[in-house]
Amino acid sequence: MGLLEGLFWGIVGGTGAELLGLFRLRHEAPESFPGWLETSFYWGVTISMILFGGLLVVAYLRSDMPINPILALNVGAAAPALLSSFMAQAPRIEPGTID
Repeated sequence: MGLLEGLFWGIVGGTGAELLGLFRLRHEAPESFPGWLETSFYWGVTISMILFGGLLVVAYLRSDMPINPILALNVGAAAPALLSSFMAQAPRIEPGTID
């Protein structure tokens, strides 16, 4: 799989994961939709996470990991969870201290 194809499949996976969250609102009346759904902040973060899913697949491919389309979809969909996991492992450093 090439980098461009991997990017595509990762973005498709990330899009599918985000659509699943919106799919859960299908039985709600439009007037009861959450307010955050209409904010540019929400859509900016959503688009960023979808792109991150694609870039994560590209990183795997650039690391010579063998990836097929179904795995690329999975990595793209799991990008928010992977990013949360990476951030949870970063040590907290108090401002103004140097070790």
